[in-house]
Amino acid sequence: MGKLAIKLLIAFVGVGIASISEPVVAGTSFRMSSKSPVAAPAPSYRGYVFGYGGGVFGNNWSNIGAFDLSSYNWRAHCPPDMVSFPGLDPTHVPMDWETEGGWTLGGGIGAYSGFLGGSRFELEGSYLTNDVHRLSYAGIELPANFSLNTKTAMVNFLKEVPFEHATGYFGGGVGWGWTSMEGDIDTIMYDDSDSGFAWQLIAGIDIPITERLALFMQYRYLVLSETSFTTNFGDFTTVSSDKPDSHSVLIGARVSF
Repeated sequence: MGKLAIKLLIAFVGVGIASISEPVVAGTSFRMSSKSPVAAPAPSYRGYVFGYGGGVFGNNWSNIGAFDLSSYNWRAHCPPDMVSFPGLDPTHVPMDWETEGGWTLGGGIGAYSGFLGGSRFELEGSYLTNDVHRLSYAGIELPANFSLNTKTAMVNFLKEVPFEHATGYFGGGVGWGWTSMEGDIDTIMYDDSDSGFAWQLIAGIDIPITERLALFMQYRYLVLSETSFTTNFGDFTTVSSDKPDSHSVLIGARVSF
């Protein structure tokens, strides 16, 4: 066997051993072609689309309500037990309610980045809804039947943490949230909305199904700006005294392109 043939055989065996012993990582390593021993780059994706759904845990809202004393009918729209309630300040009425568990849907588009050793940037939209059926009005329990619905538009940054067969990630986002209150408190109707700055913290794990498809589980903590809602009569306004927040657990899918 000639020297050239021996050198080619040694090179071929070396490439074969390297291809078996080295793990293949899409976008960062090489994969052997089934038709040729020439190494070819594995698929590398620049972006992705994603969607999810999940549950939103119930939470407490602390609010302060105030009647418009210039309105001639404000007493008519005050709960009967409260009109003569001793010590009631119509301009500072404590109102606390607890939302029931709700649901959320969302999705968006993202881009992969080599920043910080592997990260992602996202544009995302989401919808969350919770119901309220009772509340405390200046210490007195009142019936209620209204929903709080929030839409958000967020820009997220996620840092990836690779594991053996999955990818974890954590990060957060900033954007804008629109929240509406629809329903009634003791038959007094509300159909109002408010908006403001919003931010969130995110942590999750991706499980690859194919080269393009991954399923994920995710936790989110979303914080909204203070919200203000006015009755349909226009004579009473409730303002959140704490920034409303929510906790969600999500399941979704991501498709790379």
